[in-house]
Amino acid sequence: MGTKAKSFLKDKLRVFYISSLLVLGALLVLFAQGVFSGLSTDSGEQVVEINRIDLFDYFLGNYSKISVMIINNNTISHNYTIDTFYGETLKDSYNITVEANRTFHYQRDVVPEDISIFQNETINSTLRVARFVVYMDEQSEPFEEASFVFNN
Repeated sequence: MGTKAKSFLKDKLRVFYISSLLVLGALLVLFAQGVFSGLSTDSGEQVVEINRIDLFDYFLGNYSKISVMIINNNTISHNYTIDTFYGETLKDSYNITVEANRTFHYQRDVVPEDISIFQNETINSTLRVARFVVYMDEQSEPFEEASFVFNN
């Protein structure tokens, strides 16, 4: 092999080596950016889930378990208020402080007969409604709320 051929081959290997390093560096930057952006998006978000499970008991009859799960993914504590309304009447109010990176679970049994019936003109029907409203840090707007309709 001549000197020119060796030099040309050496230049090709050098270009390939540098290109490979650039591609590898770009992949590492993209991977790190994806990991760190995923971490920053997830942290700090407050999550509130309100769920209903319908059950039957010989003593209570038909009833529901309403659960409120509050997940504080933030680095500071937050104060929450859970208000329970039966129809338009405030039945219960519960205040809790959820520490940073902690989860709180609240559960309440709702017996439909305990809820007063009210007339809903929108759908021209009578309803039994339980409403759960969660406020965070003394804000006037609810952070989360859910209404549950029960059969008459």
